[in-house]
Amino acid sequence: MAMKGAHSQSSGKPKYDPKKRKFQNKKSSADDNLSPANKKRALKHERQSHRKHASSVQPAKELWNQLRVKTNDKETNIKLCAELHELLKGKCLEVAMQHDASRCVQGVLQYGNEQMRLEVVKELCGGDAKKDDDTKNQNVNLAELCKIQYAHFVVLKMIKYGSRNEECIKLIVKSLKKQMTKLAIHSVGARVVELLFGTFPPKSVAPLKLELYGPQYALFASVNTTGKDNSPTLPSLTEFVEDNPDKREPTLAHLQALLQKGLDKSLTGFGYFHSLLLDYASIASPEDIRSFLTPALAEHSLHLLSTRAGTKVVCECAAYGTVKDRKKMLKCLKGYTRSSLKHRDAYLAVLRMCDVMDDTVLVNKMLLGELHQNPDNEKNEDDEENKPSPILDLVLSDTGSKLFLLLLVAKEEMSSSDDDKATPRWHKLLDPYEVSALHQNPTVTENGEEVPTSKKESGTRRRELLVYLKELLVDVCTKHTEELMRSKSGSKVLIEVCENFASEELFQAIVDVCADDSEDEKALPLFEDPVGHLTMKHLFLSESKKSSDDDDLSLARMFYAKFEEELGSIATSNRGAFVLSSLLQTCVKDEAKKALKSHKKEITKLAKGGKDVKKLAGCKVLLDALK
Repeated sequence: MAMKGAHSQSSGKPKYDPKKRKFQNKKSSADDNLSPANKKRALKHERQSHRKHASSVQPAKELWNQLRVKTNDKETNIKLCAELHELLKGKCLEVAMQHDASRCVQGVLQYGNEQMRLEVVKELCGGDAKKDDDTKNQNVNLAELCKIQYAHFVVLKMIKYGSRNEECIKLIVKSLKKQMTKLAIHSVGARVVELLFGTFPPKSVAPLKLELYGPQYALFASVNTTGKDNSPTLPSLTEFVEDNPDKREPTLAHLQALLQKGLDKSLTGFGYFHSLLLDYASIASPEDIRSFLTPALAEHSLHLLSTRAGTKVVCECAAYGTVKDRKKMLKCLKGYTRSSLKHRDAYLAVLRMCDVMDDTVLVNKMLLGELHQNPDNEKNEDDEENKPSPILDLVLSDTGSKLFLLLLVAKEEMSSSDDDKATPRWHKLLDPYEVSALHQNPTVTENGEEVPTSKKESGTRRRELLVYLKELLVDVCTKHTEELMRSKSGSKVLIEVCENFASEELFQAIVDVCADDSEDEKALPLFEDPVGHLTMKHLFLSESKKSSDDDDLSLARMFYAKFEEELGSIATSNRGAFVLSSLLQTCVKDEAKKALKSHKKEITKLAKGGKDVKKLAGCKVLLDALK
């Protein structure tokens, strides 16, 4: 019995099989002859052989490897692409979802002709779906491909290379209808939406954009007929809310839910998402921006500065945000002041932060402190005296100079124009879009009362910030006077610096530039320079508005003392005559008239013109001023 029990216990163990053992030894010995890399490769090929359309995918990949060679000529590419397309015909949908074969479909779209692309687009959009496809593939549409990591690259190629074919555009747009709200907040699908809105014509993708505003807009927005051809157009979201006030809250709720999902998935780097944020900000109340938008975007401000719409959103958040949120936004911009001021859109965010932040010490520390050093200048081994000013590049740039102009010009100062409506002078230094983004005195409603979001007066804030930049501004205007006078942006800054920080050294630098010939042989004399002569003219006109005594510092007096003997030759040039006509409005008008009296006959001749003499408009203006 004991032996029997022992035998029964041992019967649970696998029996020794000589044949099986011999077979296993043979297999292992065969595998041992392969290197680890070859084993891995063999296993990979074995797995791929069980995939669908494996017999077509393998030669297709070989063709794709030949197709992507950059040295191929056009005929070779057409031949290879035709073979590749023939292999994949009717199988593009399944192949596009395979991570290693997706590039083959992309190759047909990139290198194929219009007919090949159209056939692939039709197949992927469901136009050429086979009747015997399984249920799983019938459920896979273009919107689902947009969400798959490898398949979405095929959709990107469809959009990129099919954007010139009207039929391709219609097929793609039709396939993506009623899917945009899901794709717009999908981490992979967002890339497709970004390229779609940026590549296809606005009219074609307009129906898709409507879906992002919610069912309220899609159902109740009335079509307008505007333009020469009376083409149907839909109203903007702002116009829709103005016409339908009762739809404002549902639309805001839909947009807020959509934006929150996008923020949770970190989609703040996409341009279409910036536009969506701006649409929300355009219809939201200041309280909505303060409570939802600003806290959500405060730490993502830098990502939004890449587009015009995103920068406008940052400006609105800075205008209505709390002190805590503004500090978070300021920290995001730290280290990027110089690059932001040179950016075509981002500079507005820096201007807005300087315009609304009450803590001017923190603004100087986080933003303005960076301007005291220029990394490009540090590379040069010049002496300190010969080194260019660290803000020279900003003053000469169209966008960077706006910061200095905003701080140099008082908000309450009105322009002295002959128009019935006087406008603030700082409005004339900025374009209308910039003025709208920097709207003054933002307020929020608290306990039924309008409360300003900034406690300090704008003038106080401006003067405090200007203290930190005074030395830099005077230095750049003294060191680089000629460059600034010949630059449209630089001349504006120079005129305002002369207005705010007038000094004998600065005025002397301006007079010296007028007297010296330019180092550039091709450059015109300053009085003939299209920008330089206007700079002198505006400097004199600016001084003429002030009431000055004999002891006061005057650019006009210094200029007259230097050029008293040369006024006659300056008056004989067209632009030079305009400069002298403005000089005659300053405190030296009597002395200048006496000096020009002996040249009046020549000025009159040039003002009237003749057969051999060209008529000069500047001389005519100067002649009227001499009367």
